[in-house]
Amino acid sequence: MSRVTKINTIVTASNAERIEALCVWIADNCDSSIGWDQLSKQSGFSHKELITLFQLYKQQTPMAFIRQVREQKKKSLPSHPQYALFLQKDKLIDNN
Repeated sequence: MSRVTKINTIVTASNAERIEALCVWIADNCDSSIGWDQLSKQSGFSHKELITLFQLYKQQTPMAFIRQVREQKKKSLPSHPQYALFLQKDKLIDNN
């Protein structure tokens, strides 16, 4: 099977939806350990299919995507658990 034929057979709306659903699952579960077994079980794709599909749809490997999601989450979270309370307190002070 030629490379073009192979790519055309895996570039489908169904596969795109399944990869997007997997990306949502990754985002929801990025705090726990995620390995190839979990990715395959969750998506129904093999290790090789996951790599190929992520390269096509996300331009990166699944593991790189997981690292990116974790980094984004880390950057968006306050560094200290009480940080949100301080922000709320500051807003209360500013409003008075």
